[in-house]
Amino acid sequence: MQNRKKLILLFVILTFFNVQSFAQAKDKIAKVVIDAGHGGTDPGAIGAKGQEKDVTLAVALQLGKLISENCKGVEVYYTRKTDVFIPLYTRSKIANDKHADLFISIHCNAAENKLARGTETFVMGLHKTTSNLDVARKENAAMLLEKDYKSNYGDFNPNSPESYVIFSLYTNAYLHNSALLASKVQRHLLKCNGFTDRGVQQAGFWVLHKVAMPSILIELGFISNKEDEAVLLNKDSQNAMAVSICNAFIEYKNQIEGTQIPLLAEKKVSKTVEKKVDIREENREEEKSVNSEEQTTSSSSANGLCFKVQVYASPKEIAVTDKKFDGIANVEKYCENEVWKYTVGSEPTFEKAQAIQKTLKEKFPDAFIIAFKDGAKIPISEARKLSN
Repeated sequence: MQNRKKLILLFVILTFFNVQSFAQAKDKIAKVVIDAGHGGTDPGAIGAKGQEKDVTLAVALQLGKLISENCKGVEVYYTRKTDVFIPLYTRSKIANDKHADLFISIHCNAAENKLARGTETFVMGLHKTTSNLDVARKENAAMLLEKDYKSNYGDFNPNSPESYVIFSLYTNAYLHNSALLASKVQRHLLKCNGFTDRGVQQAGFWVLHKVAMPSILIELGFISNKEDEAVLLNKDSQNAMAVSICNAFIEYKNQIEGTQIPLLAEKKVSKTVEKKVDIREENREEEKSVNSEEQTTSSSSANGLCFKVQVYASPKEIAVTDKKFDGIANVEKYCENEVWKYTVGSEPTFEKAQAIQKTLKEKFPDAFIIAFKDGAKIPISEARKLSN
């Protein structure tokens, strides 16, 4: 029995190093498979005006076209080119059967919190946060739409955290190159769309787990967020994001192969749909003054300067008497970039606002200080200079 265990261990080690050697020896990117997430009866995430499956297909087709036109010798394959449902196991099978050198899966994110937004790029790995697990669950849930899905996925249940233990056996043979491409994609996309940077992450995606090549999964933005969705549904913005991903691919190919394929001219998404609504965004020192017509309802100090503590933000207007503000006095609201923001206090100094912030931290841990001058919002750094 002991000898048998040693033989099994030796087999696993040899297999791992063989995979590692194979992965490291591949220095050519001649075939790429582009996966447009969801499709057909599986719409993916649904926004106020659009569906994930349509955005992913548009970006995937444009990306493939750009790679074909600008990277001679690279064969491009798609898991789908029309609005059809493709099972997860079939997507990975297509990539493996084509002996692809790279697998790029394109998706859109969604969350119950409509203020959540931003771009993130995933590689295969263990979830380090609950939010990463939630993203993996959402994308893996597509398998539940398949008839008799257990015949293809065994006892794996995308809604059970215990099922994700299988990913602990995943080797990191392709992790280095996957992370290399992911970092390039993340950087280029952010230059293009100006979204919140949610970083390069690891999570247990079935479709990445089953492909025998470097692979990434891109979450372009949150279709559940009004501002992100406006960009995601815009055709020019879709093309711009495809250019960004293509440039990341070219950079990756140049680095791996030592080639010198020129990058494409990148475009930024339309500024009319580039609004930011991160509720903590105003806490940054580089914050710009908002439009003077965005007025606060509060009174100001003698010199027209006041400091407030922002505790909440919502795309929908709610009453200052709402139960979430129970026990808190002097709650006020104002609208900025189509987002309603709720503040407490109106103090002449930053220090007095800090005292209020401390009392609110237990109920609103993300509370932060903002400032107004003559009813118009100004950067907190400028307000502190004026105060001094």
